[in-house]
Amino acid sequence: MQEPRDTMPAQDAVSFGWALFEAIPDCVKLLDIDGAILAMNCNGRSVMEIDDADLLHGQPWMAFWPAESHDAVHAALETARAGGTGHLVAACPTAKGTPKWWDVMVTRTASGDGLRAHLLVISRDITQQRNASEEREQLLHQLQAANIESKRVVEQLRASEERYRTLFDSVDEGFCIFEMLFDDANRPVDYRFLEMNPTFQAHTGLKDAVGRTAREMLPGLDDFWFDTYGRVALTGEPVRFENEAPAMGRWFDVYATRIGGADSRKVGLLFNDISARKQSESTLRRLADDLAEADRRKTEFLATLAHELRNPLAPIRNGLSVMRMSGDNPAAMAKVRDMMERQVGHMVHLIDDLLDIARISGGKLELKRQRTDLAAILASAVETSMPLIEAGKHAFTLDVPHAALPVDADATRIAQVVANLLNNAAKYTPPGGQIALSAQRDGLDAVITVRDSGVGIAADALAGVFEMFSQIGRTVDRSQGGLGIGLSLVRRLVEMHGGSVAATSAGANAGSIFTVRLPLAAEAVQAGPAAGEPAPALDNAAGGLKVLVVDDNVDAAVTLSMILEMSGYTAKVAHDGYEALAVAQSFGPRVAFLDIGMPGMSGYETARAIRATPGLEDIVLVALTGWGAESDRQRSNEAGFDHHLTKPVQLDVVEALLAGL
Repeated sequence: MQEPRDTMPAQDAVSFGWALFEAIPDCVKLLDIDGAILAMNCNGRSVMEIDDADLLHGQPWMAFWPAESHDAVHAALETARAGGTGHLVAACPTAKGTPKWWDVMVTRTASGDGLRAHLLVISRDITQQRNASEEREQLLHQLQAANIESKRVVEQLRASEERYRTLFDSVDEGFCIFEMLFDDANRPVDYRFLEMNPTFQAHTGLKDAVGRTAREMLPGLDDFWFDTYGRVALTGEPVRFENEAPAMGRWFDVYATRIGGADSRKVGLLFNDISARKQSESTLRRLADDLAEADRRKTEFLATLAHELRNPLAPIRNGLSVMRMSGDNPAAMAKVRDMMERQVGHMVHLIDDLLDIARISGGKLELKRQRTDLAAILASAVETSMPLIEAGKHAFTLDVPHAALPVDADATRIAQVVANLLNNAAKYTPPGGQIALSAQRDGLDAVITVRDSGVGIAADALAGVFEMFSQIGRTVDRSQGGLGIGLSLVRRLVEMHGGSVAATSAGANAGSIFTVRLPLAAEAVQAGPAAGEPAPALDNAAGGLKVLVVDDNVDAAVTLSMILEMSGYTAKVAHDGYEALAVAQSFGPRVAFLDIGMPGMSGYETARAIRATPGLEDIVLVALTGWGAESDRQRSNEAGFDHHLTKPVQLDVVEALLAGL
């Protein structure tokens, strides 16, 4: 099927084209390829206010545009010449200076059959749309200024109903108008809602409020709102405030102003629901208070830690002076030795508590659970705490049922929990007090109770007694106060076992009760370990056993080697990894104690080097280090160590290890 133009005579096609050209309602121009005007339709001449069409012919289209639009016009022409569709939106006055805005499209006509290409320009007058858009922008700016210039906005709303309705419905803040109601004594008693914008409901939660009163919709609304709005209606003085409305469960930021003259009782509100902001502020204040409290506790903890560490250091230093001055006096040496062992034990206990807290906080503490009778655990805890109880001359009672209380627990950790509670009772009970430890079955739980007749706990301190760095017994000397981590450690260890711990006290000097609840084992089967057997004595018959001690701390290495020599072993010392390799090859030790943190070659590197040296593959390697986390033990195992001991190591641990070889 052929197109109509194929059968239309050329003259008719031309006539049809020009008729179409003239009929288009927009301003249509035909340009030559250089941009000169060849023709403009009559509608275009009319809208452009051009009276003489002859003045157009041959004129550059660009010349009709103001200079600021030339770049856009040039770009549109170039796009059309390249075969695309040029487009621009710009202002261009008519021939008589009337301001106009135009939406312009420029295209290139087809060339061929000896015809030259032309440019077709269609310009649509968008002045009215542009003016309407500008008016909308003005309305938006007026809306944004509503909070600052509320009186002016109200007057504008009254002056133009259409503009008023646009603003009223589109504002993103709650807005309403109500009429204040007064009693015969001219006291504000209620107000009736007249109209509100859609955001009103979102900010208040009130539906279908028009015509209803505030007391009708909110019977519990407090008098503040009525008194405040009543003053606005009577005085005409606007107010801005923030206040909570408990009846609505919300906080509001409100601007209230009277609408109308002195006789008017209408009040307009512009408001926002700021409940979320108030909640955030409250949360921030609480976090700031918590942070300040944590900082205070941390500062006090560091001061206490320094104090607690200095306490054992002082007698140790004095003991060294005694040893230096007493010569070989056996009685003095024995007394000093016992004192030093006690003080070092105290320091080790402090450091162990710190390490346990760090491991628990980092999720690295692993429980070694086994079926154990709770009575055996309590006996171990009592044995640990008895020296402190006896030192305070306290009367101690133990009440444990004859029937077994089997628990699936880490016996060492639960004994640590009970010992901490007993130690606290001993420290915070004046000399000659009473301390009682009991255990009983309560349903599916075992209940452990530690009672004392000590200084007690104030009511306001009970809630935080298990918090980190919290200390009880503030009335006693700080040396008895501890680090403030013992009870926190107790709670965390108990909770890791699926139990709970609580503290009660009747107040100052009324004693304390600490109660630990632990789940009993599923089956009432006593599977506790056999009665403790004494550690095997050091077999000095193997006196020829060679031991190598490697530590960059000269004092630590020498003292350990001296202890080993006095125990019947042959010991040699090295102070770095390279020296250790040389001594090991010439000395041929059976065991090597290696420090980890050595300069040059670390203990890990030294262990690998020893394992790789012919003739030294079977040496028993023992890591002796201050790093005792599970990850440290795993790393030492990967480096080839057979054992991992944490400084300061107890002599009986070293003896047991060597005796087992």
